[in-house]
Order: sequence, then structure tokens, then C-alpha cells
Amino acid sequence: MEAAMHRHPWSEEFVKMSLEPRYRGVGPRNYRRSDQRILEDINERLTDDHHIDASDIGVTVEGGEVTLSGTVADRGARRRAEDIAEGVSGVGHVQNDLRVADRTAPGRTTSVGIGERVEPAAPQGEGSVTGPGAPARDAMVAALDNSSMVLGKQPLPEDDTLRRGDALAGTGGRDRR
Repeated sequence: MEAAMHRHPWSEEFVKMSLEPRYRGVGPRNYRRSDQRILEDINERLTDDHHIDASDIGVTVEGGEVTLSGTVADRGARRRAEDIAEGVSGVGHVQNDLRVADRTAPGRTTSVGIGERVEPAAPQGEGSVTGPGAPARDAMVAALDNSSMVLGKQPLPEDDTLRRGDALAGTGGRDRR
């Protein structure tokens, strides 16, 4: 007698739900989208995007490799333009040479946003002792040396435990407090 194989009631449904292969993006052998079509697609998508002012963006395509150049308003627009270019069919690589426009004018200050990278005042290992950051560093070291600035209290008296220990030894170990 053959043992019947136990099957869960959901196993047939599971087989029916299995994903069918998807071949979107897999073209015929030796098919390559022309650079001109890729360029048109990227230009149209950048033009239609509500979050990017593409008026200062240049796009070139050679062999499926896209180069973005020019300026954009902020880092978000820079990243978004790169994502748009990468999403176009036929693009193999995106070289993002976009620069964020310098919005500083005389009398205008800039602020650093969350997650933005801040460059050091002086190049690492190149004269940072006398570089632009030296006065601030010296002030910070002085503040750490003076505990009253750090703790908001009076500086601690010099360590006189050795002197007090000698005095206690001379009095037979009695404390005169």
C-alpha cells in the first residue's frame, strides 16, 4: 500500500500564486537603444519634473553613458536629476557633474542643512596648526584647560593632598578639620 502524501489545503493556492517570470527590459539580442533616443527621454523627463529647474542642466549621451553638467538650486535637485537619468531605458552609467548654485551674496549667510557635508576649514594634514581653524582650536583648548568655563564653576584648587598628607603624618594621623 502506497502512503498518501499529506498536502496542506493552501499548497495548491500557493502554486497558483507563484510569480511568473517578468521580462520587461530584456530586449532582443544585439539591441541597443540609440543615444539620441536616450537623450530625448532624459531631456523630456527633466523638463516635465516639477521639482527641478532644468534650465541650467546640460545632458550628453555617448554609448549609453550619460553626463549631467551645469548647475541646480540644491542637493536634492542634483540627486533627483541623477535618478531621472538612471531611470531611462538604455542608460548604463550616469556621471553627475552638476554643481549646486552658489547662492551666497554679500551680506547673506548660509546655513548647513541636516545631512549636508561640511568641508574642513583647512585641508587635513596641511598646516592645520596655523590654518583658519587654529584660533578656534586654541580657544577650545584654553576653555578645556580652565575648568570654570567648562563646568560653570570655580576652578578646582591645586592638588594639595600630598601636602595635607604630610601634615597629617606629622600630627599623628589626626585630622584637624
